[in-house]
Amino acid sequence: MEVCAVVVTYNRKDLLLQCIDAILSQTYPVKKIILVDNASTDGTGELLRQKGYLEKENIIYSLLSSNTGGAGGFHEGIKIAHSLKPDWVWIMDDDVIPDETCLEELLNADKLVKEDVSFYASSIRNADGMAMNVPKLDRRQFTKYTDWYQYLDEGIVNIVKATFVSLLINRKAIDKCGLPWAPFFIWGDDSEYTQRIIRDYGPAFMVGKSKAIHLRGSAEELSIVKETNVNRIPLYFYLYRNNLIGFWEYENALYKFLCMGKLFWDALGVLIKGKYKTKKIKAIFGAFFSFVFGTYGKESFRARANFL
Repeated sequence: MEVCAVVVTYNRKDLLLQCIDAILSQTYPVKKIILVDNASTDGTGELLRQKGYLEKENIIYSLLSSNTGGAGGFHEGIKIAHSLKPDWVWIMDDDVIPDETCLEELLNADKLVKEDVSFYASSIRNADGMAMNVPKLDRRQFTKYTDWYQYLDEGIVNIVKATFVSLLINRKAIDKCGLPWAPFFIWGDDSEYTQRIIRDYGPAFMVGKSKAIHLRGSAEELSIVKETNVNRIPLYFYLYRNNLIGFWEYENALYKFLCMGKLFWDALGVLIKGKYKTKKIKAIFGAFFSFVFGTYGKESFRARANFL
């Protein structure tokens, strides 16, 4: 089985080197590593060149002209990897350090699962050992039991969505379902894409034996009410807008109601307490109106499976 790894980076050159070294140290070697640089300004390209990484035949360096966010970066990286026609595409952020057997365990899982799988996800923890980027399990609904426990003895459980932190994606799923939607920019692109390929191609599983550390991962949930970094506040526009787009595409009426309710609840929380009220309200309702009036690119979103 041939595997191409995709790493998206932006202004974290020291972490990126750790990530690359961890990929190069895998017990199951990758065919290529595609590094997508989201127009870093910290000298990432120069450092890679100085350290000799760009001279390696198995490393492809793609420097983008502007910062397209994680969504745009993974769109580009998976597109390049797909063109090389590997069996699997292994994707992660630049602050992810996979254990040396991480990839091998993902591939071992595929030998056990007797289904046409869309992707496998690793078990992720932060540097302090706390669980991070936990995928959403396929749970029992009403009187219908799901099969999340089917491979439980092997440490493999069925999931319904995941984040782009050590995912091994079946190239056939990419063939059918296309690429992550670049206009998401940040937050929610991974949830939408993993739900899409599960829905339109096949099931997905988390593999407990495949482990990785998310160095910069935070155990705290994103909260615009608690946010104190004024420079991050505009990014919450993407969080709320992308959640609305994703929930309306994949969830039932109850979850849609809860998603919309949380938006207004958070707006109320901002008005009652916290700093930077005007900026925060602008981000929340900017997202709301972008979704309601379809200014996010509704037609492009509908055609997203065709972008390959």
